[in-house]
Amino acid sequence: MNSWSKARTQVVSGQAGAVSARAAAGSSIAQSGRPRTGRALRPAAAVRCGAAVLYLHARPETRRPWRIPMARRALPLLALCLLLVASFAAAPAHAEWDVDHIEELLPIGPTAEEARLMEALAAQGGERDALDDPPPLAPLRGCAEWEPATGVLIRYPLGLPYSVLQDFDDQVTIHCIVSSANQAAAISNFTANGIDMAKVQWLVRPSDSIWTRDYGPEYVFDGAGDIAIIDHKYNRPSRPNDDVIPIYFAQQQGIPCHTHSMWHTGGNYMTDGANISASTDLVYDEAAAYNGMSPAQVDQLMHDYYGVETYYVLDDIANYGIHHIDTWAKFLDEESVLVKQVWTAHDTYAALEQRAALLASLPSSTGRNYGVHRVYCYSTSSGPAAYTNSLILNNRIYVPLFGNSSHDNAAIAAYQAAAPGYVVEGYTYGSWLTDDALHCRAKGAYDIGMLRVAHIPIIDEQTGPVSVLAQIHAHSGTAITAAELHYRQGGGAWQMVAMTHGAGNDYSATIPDPAASGLTEYYLHVADASGRTEGMPRVEPAAWYSFTQNKQDLTAVDGLTPASPVALHANYPNPFNPSTTFSFTLLFEDRVELAVYDAQGKRVRTLINGTVPAGDTRVSWDGRDEEGRSLPSGTYFYRLRAAGLVYGRPATLVK
Repeated sequence: MNSWSKARTQVVSGQAGAVSARAAAGSSIAQSGRPRTGRALRPAAAVRCGAAVLYLHARPETRRPWRIPMARRALPLLALCLLLVASFAAAPAHAEWDVDHIEELLPIGPTAEEARLMEALAAQGGERDALDDPPPLAPLRGCAEWEPATGVLIRYPLGLPYSVLQDFDDQVTIHCIVSSANQAAAISNFTANGIDMAKVQWLVRPSDSIWTRDYGPEYVFDGAGDIAIIDHKYNRPSRPNDDVIPIYFAQQQGIPCHTHSMWHTGGNYMTDGANISASTDLVYDEAAAYNGMSPAQVDQLMHDYYGVETYYVLDDIANYGIHHIDTWAKFLDEESVLVKQVWTAHDTYAALEQRAALLASLPSSTGRNYGVHRVYCYSTSSGPAAYTNSLILNNRIYVPLFGNSSHDNAAIAAYQAAAPGYVVEGYTYGSWLTDDALHCRAKGAYDIGMLRVAHIPIIDEQTGPVSVLAQIHAHSGTAITAAELHYRQGGGAWQMVAMTHGAGNDYSATIPDPAASGLTEYYLHVADASGRTEGMPRVEPAAWYSFTQNKQDLTAVDGLTPASPVALHANYPNPFNPSTTFSFTLLFEDRVELAVYDAQGKRVRTLINGTVPAGDTRVSWDGRDEEGRSLPSGTYFYRLRAAGLVYGRPATLVK
């Protein structure tokens, strides 16, 4: 787990429809073997079917209720399955043909045949004899939707308008699944519609449906820094061709693929790229019904295969439909989430308002609570417009539009306000549905050699010089050729300072004390020898971060400058795991002592004890004591003794 990860044990209270944030701890449940041929797991003793039950996990084998509102109760396994099938059946039927009128498309939800098969599977105890591939080398980090992408995965015959593909090929390679029988028609129709055929790569395989989001590959980086694809069991049991697409795509791209048998779907999974992920409770319900897995076992699998340290599992907003989180919520970055807003008379209004408030109360991987943005989804023939079902691909956001110019324009404006600097484009298509639009039908393919910059934005008020820290990883294996901090103070000209390389992937630079207190703005820009560039914000220089920076007062009461003024800065990141950086500034060379104390005042580590030159000093602490032992989670205090005075600040270690 890196510095941008949160603790794997979270305690979150809420009302009916609350989130369950369960810790993924203990030994792996993954078993080695061939892909999807067997898993032996004990059936869950009880099934959580949307009840707002919160569990505090000390260990995976111990579970105790934290808070149990009387909203709903766990159901027997077969009853759960019947409820799931009934909820799918309650969704409005919709027959859709592809854009070239080649075939009638399967629905995103189960067909009647699949519903019967799902009922039978649950009645016989599900698929509990499957074995999984071993997971990738730990620790893992899942790729967020906004990370550097080289391609997008779609399927032909299409469920997307050609206008979307015309913009896709300006940015990335279009990876298109097509059967051998349909490839000639695909080439002809792509060419006729102005698609750049040099930007198209065909995966010639039979497929069943257009929902590449749901059955497509999930990307992770493993403990060696190499990319891997994770292939889940697609939760549509009569679509076997779709289910194996990630395996064949991984083979084509030369990427290792790790298959597991737990039922899941990509539309019900979003991750922030910093080890926090979210789904609706469909993931627990289906894993219980069809794999015999408990919530703790689900969490463990998500940790082992996806690197999920904190898994926010929320009750869905309705008792009908497909129960995918991407139909009503979307991560925009590590600490921002967009949530659907509907009119007060709609049956999901109260649930959406509660989920929005709940998300705003949850900690993100930056240590701050999520900033929740809303987009109003007006009434269409199939239900609320699916504006949240958008796709982020590099510096663009592709938004489905529904033909009402006033509401469509307002949705575009909502994205522009929530994700400044992105190019936001809208696409009208007659077959978008309330629970199925653009995001469901396309999936990013991520850069094997991406240049990744991790940085927690500085947004709080600061005084004096400000340390800016980042972690930079060139997955291409090439050298970092530029790491720049660009800043301006008080609306002045932009300045640039080179960042200093510290230990490992750590880089730092300092924004100096301003001439006068006011607004400071900054962004990071990085390049490596492969020619890749990246920054923070990711769309820099079109967007930047800002905070209030006060001029440091170094004048004593009598108007004289002190002999040895000292500034002890806030550590970064905070909270942290596994390490954090302390920094301070001396006006003159001085003898200093920097030490860490626990909450009882006991010194646990001395970091500096000697003479330090004037200027900025940074030192990292790895959360260990003098004997090299890992310390437990908690609040610690770092104290700087300099110029005859003692300065102190708290630092929170989370595990």
